[in-house]
Amino acid sequence: MTIGSERLAQDMATLVAMTDEVCAILQRYRKSSVELATRVADGQMLDDIFPVIEGPARPREVTDVLAEFAAARHRVRLAMFVLGEEQGTSISAMGRQLGLSRQLASRLAAEARATIA
Repeated sequence: MTIGSERLAQDMATLVAMTDEVCAILQRYRKSSVELATRVADGQMLDDIFPVIEGPARPREVTDVLAEFAAARHRVRLAMFVLGEEQGTSISAMGRQLGLSRQLASRLAAEARATIA
């Protein structure tokens, strides 16, 4: 296994774990949002609702996990460029496969090279 393939495998495992975490947090957020909307529709006051439901009192949880997910996704992209370079794939071909502009693909390739130097 090459450095690039090992790195990609590790980063993909992290991304998969992050995906599970994002799903769990979004499910909790959805549940509490539905409960909040239902209670508001029933005429309850927000001051009475917030203490009894989970979710809106922790708005940073969703923001934080989405930021962590984006960072993990970015690391996967960098690992893909490292592996692609090891395998002789051009930057433009990698960009096309990932649906990226040439400019973004070039920036990611340069960042990927810098991270392994």
